[in-house]
Amino acid sequence: MNALLQASCLATAQRLLQARQENRPIEDWPEALRPTSFEQAYGAQTLQMQALGPIGGWKVGAANTVASPTCAPLPQRFRYASPKTPAGEGLSLRGIEVEIGLILGQDLLPSQTPYSLEHIWGAISQVCVAVEIVESRFARRDTVGRLSTLADLASHGALIHPAQGTAAQDMRLLEPEWARVQVGQQALLQGPTQNPAGELTRLLLWLANQGSHHGGGLQQGQVIITGMCLPMLYAAPGDRIQAAIQGIGELDFICA
Repeated sequence: MNALLQASCLATAQRLLQARQENRPIEDWPEALRPTSFEQAYGAQTLQMQALGPIGGWKVGAANTVASPTCAPLPQRFRYASPKTPAGEGLSLRGIEVEIGLILGQDLLPSQTPYSLEHIWGAISQVCVAVEIVESRFARRDTVGRLSTLADLASHGALIHPAQGTAAQDMRLLEPEWARVQVGQQALLQGPTQNPAGELTRLLLWLANQGSHHGGGLQQGQVIITGMCLPMLYAAPGDRIQAAIQGIGELDFICA
């Protein structure tokens, strides 16, 4: 990375970190701070993780079945094994996404020889229901552009998952027929899984062989979340979140 690009990534990262620290969404996002390439967005992620790390997991997804995947490292400090849940500080949007979580039992570090799907699946020890709490450092996150959102750790707020998942014995766990979630007193949302990326296996291949390299690759104990199974809902402080995915398990916690 050349010096000019490094300086640009640093300025973007510092402003996003400031918004986190002050718990004040960014109203005015200058053009000078907006990444213009994936390299800049991922560079800003890496610099933020130097302050927020270590990495406790990764989120990976794609806009549709043919779009290239994108990813973001997830700070360990914002990862919670139920019944532990995040404190309310820093939460305002409280978007609730139900996702398939994959817990790594082995490292998948950057390698010159691409990992096969079988090798990747063999490194996954558990599959679990995961809920990502979506947050944003932007007051109007839908207007800043996808690269700025990606630089903002892809709008990650917190991750909640069970302390113990289901043994990753069958790759068909990646193809559940249904999921459900209830947020507070809102109507139960249940139906066929609707991950826009389609096959999750392509996301895993990309993440292990390319996407995670700017964060040092995938490491034992980290959790991978793979995109929403159902449309995102919004919670209020004190709402009970009850989620389930067919064949994988359930998750129940109180949103701070």
